[in-house]
Amino acid sequence: MKYILTLFLVISFVANSFSQSGKESSCLDAYIKAFNERGAYPVEDGTYKNVIISVVNQKTGETDCYSGKVKVENTFVTAMYMMYEDGTYEYIDRKWKNDNKSKINNGITEALITDTGEKYYVIFTEKIKPKKKQFKKVTGPDKNF
Repeated sequence: MKYILTLFLVISFVANSFSQSGKESSCLDAYIKAFNERGAYPVEDGTYKNVIISVVNQKTGETDCYSGKVKVENTFVTAMYMMYEDGTYEYIDRKWKNDNKSKINNGITEALITDTGEKYYVIFTEKIKPKKKQFKKVTGPDKNF
């Protein structure tokens, strides 16, 4: 009887572990969710130093996010630079399928796709709108009421 109970507990634990080990959300997914919930202010022309550049590997589907800066002209990102750990930048010189033009929608660009299939997204974190006010919740009366 103890053996069956132990086996049942182990199987339950393992099954529970597998059911909760779903695919982790990427940094890009988290930003997309936040921008969809809160919205974003328009991105004007200029240079933005505090952006996130998200790179999606075409073969593995893995996403990495990096600090960077971009130049925006006529609502398109026209130049991208990734930041090194020492604070310097390097121009991202790739062959783009869409001529290095990516429109900005709700604070995040459409995908810039390289000729090798990598996808680059630029996230304008400073343009996200603040969280909406929430009503303050209260509980019912406690025993000292």
